[in-house]
Amino acid sequence: MNKTIDELVINYHVTEVCNYSCKFCYAKWDRPNELHTNENSAELMLEKLASYFFDVNSNQVKAVFPYKTVRINFAGGEPLILKKRFAQLIMKAKSLGFNLSLITNGHYLTNSFINNYGAMFSMIGISFDSQYMTTREDIGRIDRKDNSFGTHDLIKAVKQLRKVNPSITIKINTVVNSLNYQESFEQLIAEIKPEKWKVFQVLPVLNDNLLISDEQFAVFVNHHASLKEVMVAEDNEAMTTSYLMINPQGRFYQNSSTQNGYIYGDLILDVGVEKALEVCQINWETFASRYKKDNTISLISNSEYQLKNKQNNIALNQGV
Repeated sequence: MNKTIDELVINYHVTEVCNYSCKFCYAKWDRPNELHTNENSAELMLEKLASYFFDVNSNQVKAVFPYKTVRINFAGGEPLILKKRFAQLIMKAKSLGFNLSLITNGHYLTNSFINNYGAMFSMIGISFDSQYMTTREDIGRIDRKDNSFGTHDLIKAVKQLRKVNPSITIKINTVVNSLNYQESFEQLIAEIKPEKWKVFQVLPVLNDNLLISDEQFAVFVNHHASLKEVMVAEDNEAMTTSYLMINPQGRFYQNSSTQNGYIYGDLILDVGVEKALEVCQINWETFASRYKKDNTISLISNSEYQLKNKQNNIALNQGV
């Protein structure tokens, strides 16, 4: 396979800590020893990632599936809750030559952060599940002081990001669940005009909270057909074993098609990137099929279940 892709994306869940308690959240690792708390361990891991993925000679991934650049997509938990520590990781990753992106619930997406760091990101994704306070409260998207990132906050943050960084890509992430699958986002998305609106069917990773049927997810997607130019929908099949992810402890991991929870690799700092990557069994045909809309890619990891069932061609949409 010799097609050159613009960008390889590594999703680094830097922390499990979050100011919200969303009932469907899958980012739960029972509070491991998070790498960012151990002096410069997170920086050392970023250096190892850069050494491996930027090396054109020994990088087996690039040899099989060429790419031009690499993006670190910071996720959580809520990365911005780390404040100065997160800023240090931003600066380190940028200095190593990574492109940067961020997935945030928006709560700490202040003018101060945007003004100081907004220009360093090529993409910022904001998770937003409902325009109604009562629904966000029922989902758990509310902090201990009963504050919640609402519609006005979202519009304001996006406007400021575009002012500071006119070339930034704005993505809105919505987890479609039993509380919001009948809600209309047409007017809001039309006003914000994100480059991408990603809608996910809620996953039964650690529990069955707020699950919906495939038919209910289809109701939501069909209702928003007018937004098809920016909407990318991912159901449960599309999300299972389909991202290159690093947990807060510094391990590659993937969700499983055959069980709840995750499969974990060895610590990157202990064994190096190539050995740690062995947990992510890669089917490059599936990998390629995901990126039909543009040239931005995420590395698709495949469980043993998928490898034994290569004949099941799953239509995968574009990743983070």
